[in-house]
Amino acid sequence: MNTDTEVMLSGGLDGVLVPAMPPAQRTTSVPSAETLVLPDGALQLLALAQRTADDHIAAVNRHAHQVRAEAQALAEQIHREAHAYADEARAETDRLLAETRAEADRLLTEARAEAGRIVADGSVHAEQMRAQAQQRYQDAVGGLAMQREALQKQIEALASFDNDYRQRITMFLQSQLRALWAEEPRAIDPMDPETHPAD
Repeated sequence: MNTDTEVMLSGGLDGVLVPAMPPAQRTTSVPSAETLVLPDGALQLLALAQRTADDHIAAVNRHAHQVRAEAQALAEQIHREAHAYADEARAETDRLLAETRAEADRLLTEARAEAGRIVADGSVHAEQMRAQAQQRYQDAVGGLAMQREALQKQIEALASFDNDYRQRITMFLQSQLRALWAEEPRAIDPMDPETHPAD
């Protein structure tokens, strides 16, 4: 049987022209006069086969369309999820970066404050040391002045004692000489200017 031709099916006295299944590709032209006369059972069987084939093709097409739609929906879902994941990762990265910068700024601020406090404490300590050194110097100078004044007073007291002692010795010697002169009038009083003629 040639599938490239139209099939003439006869039922009783009347002939019915029924198109055959569509060929995949027509390569030759067949005279339209070529027909095939089939009984009624064969006609029904052929029609049933045609409907079955059409239903199968339609089901395959529907399944293919459904698979294609599901694949496209899945691809779009994956695309959306990928974009959402990328956005979430980008947001997480930005958050971590912001936290890192904030932590770095906090540590830098604390380090600067600590350095300022250390410098201030060092300045205060240096000022205290300088004040203590100045006080010790003043105490030492004041002590030296007091010691010098005390020594000066001791020197003055010794000088006064020396003068007083000399005067007492002189007066004692003079009194002794006068006593000797009173006992021996002939003796010459060395302190009397009348007994010493001028040269």
